Amino acid sequence: MNTADHAGDWDLTPFFPGLDSPAYNGFIDALRRDLGALSVPQAATAAQTAQALVTLQDLEARLEQARSYVGCLCSQGTNPPAVAASAQVDALGVLLEKCWIDVRCALVALPADELATMLARPELAPVAYYVKRAWQKAGQTMAPALEGLAADLSPSSLTGWSRLYDRISGSLTFEMVTGGKATRQPVAMTRTFLEDADPATRRAAFDGSNAAWDSVAESCNAALNAIAGTRLTLYKRRGIDDFLAPALHGAGIARATLEAMMGAVRDRQDVPRRYLTAKAKKLGLAKLGFWDLMAALPQPGAERLPIEGAWQRIHQAFARVPELASMAQTAQRERWVDWQTRDGKRPGGYCTGFPLNQTTRIFMTYHGALGDVQTLAHELGHSFHNWVMRDQPYWATQYPMTLAETASTFAEELVCDALLASGELSPAAREAMIDTRLEACSAFMLNIPVRFDFECEFYRQRASGELSVAQTKALMSDAQRKNYGDTLGEDGLDPLFWASKLHFYIPDLSFYNFPYTFGYLFSKGLYARFAAQGPSFIPDYIKMLRATGRAPAEVVAKETLGIDLTTPAFWHSAIDLIERELEAYCGN
Repeated sequence: MNTADHAGDWDLTPFFPGLDSPAYNGFIDALRRDLGALSVPQAATAAQTAQALVTLQDLEARLEQARSYVGCLCSQGTNPPAVAASAQVDALGVLLEKCWIDVRCALVALPADELATMLARPELAPVAYYVKRAWQKAGQTMAPALEGLAADLSPSSLTGWSRLYDRISGSLTFEMVTGGKATRQPVAMTRTFLEDADPATRRAAFDGSNAAWDSVAESCNAALNAIAGTRLTLYKRRGIDDFLAPALHGAGIARATLEAMMGAVRDRQDVPRRYLTAKAKKLGLAKLGFWDLMAALPQPGAERLPIEGAWQRIHQAFARVPELASMAQTAQRERWVDWQTRDGKRPGGYCTGFPLNQTTRIFMTYHGALGDVQTLAHELGHSFHNWVMRDQPYWATQYPMTLAETASTFAEELVCDALLASGELSPAAREAMIDTRLEACSAFMLNIPVRFDFECEFYRQRASGELSVAQTKALMSDAQRKNYGDTLGEDGLDPLFWASKLHFYIPDLSFYNFPYTFGYLFSKGLYARFAAQGPSFIPDYIKMLRATGRAPAEVVAKETLGIDLTTPAFWHSAIDLIERELEAYCGN
């Protein structure tokens, strides 16, 4: 394969030659065999449990390898064999979950002293935190037979509904009418159009894409109801009376931390609202509509940046962190990123890991807007987080969702600062760059709380029965009014935002929203230290990243950086930095 002919595609050949290759099929067959062979005897000893855990870690890493590979193939375009392979991998996930059922039973049966002694073994000590979390989860499970049934049903329930949503979103297109001319666009292009400086382009993209989402709203709403309903049923059976508890456990934080952070955000929402009011004036609007939130400020003569220019600016920005710069060069050279636009490509962006190769791949759609450059930097930050942990055992690299957004947001800050300091930006471009930075403030302090409030209320009402499309739309509109206040006009809301946001449809994660705000504000605080300390901060920063899979977020922050996350003070200090950026924006 000629690399130059496929510069917009990622290179997946280091993992497998293809789905029909003997290497891939042999890998899957061996994984299926080994999953079926793992057994934990009743009344297992500590030694037997330890061996099962070692084996299980290996199986999990191999399953993620297969899941990442098939997920990449599904994302990049319509691919029926990949969809079928995804279902096959999901079935292996069921076998893995059944293995976990037996292992959790063995864990909870161990006396506390034997558990502690077992976790001190050399092969388990580096992953003791992960095993302890499994032990905690084991305390809220159903009987083994029922957990086995839940695992068997998962491909037809949680995962099945998620796959349906992926198929819908991956094939959905919309008609966009501008200048009296209609064109057909994939929904993956919506964000790029919403970042356009031309208000007619933004409105046309919003109206067209929302009309497309409205045409599939019944199906999306059915999927959302089914996913939430399945979770609530399982929570009840497992003795979990708080739908936020699994999300907090998955995020690796205590409720006190979430409340401290969200409390600070609620107290300071005037900051992003002031930004949006100022932006409306700069755009010549009395009020913003949802389609204006990501709008680029007008830049006469500005051109979209080709992908080569994006890479050049990212390399220059990352030079302040040599380890990050080196990794980014490797990512470009080895084609880790699928950035091109094509029909059938699913919307969104992500970074996925291949643990057996100790590397990652990045998925996004690049169209030359500033937001696309920031997205590339963001996903490279995720890659860097994985990169600095690549020598650790697999379970020690499984960091919580909250800390997962730290390196990505830090990387975005580097790129933004570099562009502002470069001197190559015109006054209009500079203002637009500051606007892009403050747009993140609006996203993480207003948009993310919208998603959080919507999901909370959806789960509260779903406990009493399914919600109609009209009810789901109303919940989304209410959440937007609550958080955006009067910065959006009543006709400027997006009642279909729940349909177009794929985060609501991830099968194994609920509340994939507040960790973004956590990561954004946490990174703001860390970046301030970097600005003050310079290069001497980087070793502590990398030490913190490497520790993220070994302890709760509060412990990681306290022990590596001396930060207390359970009180509002740190969160307010991060927002103080944002407010200073706002003052510069409003003064322009």
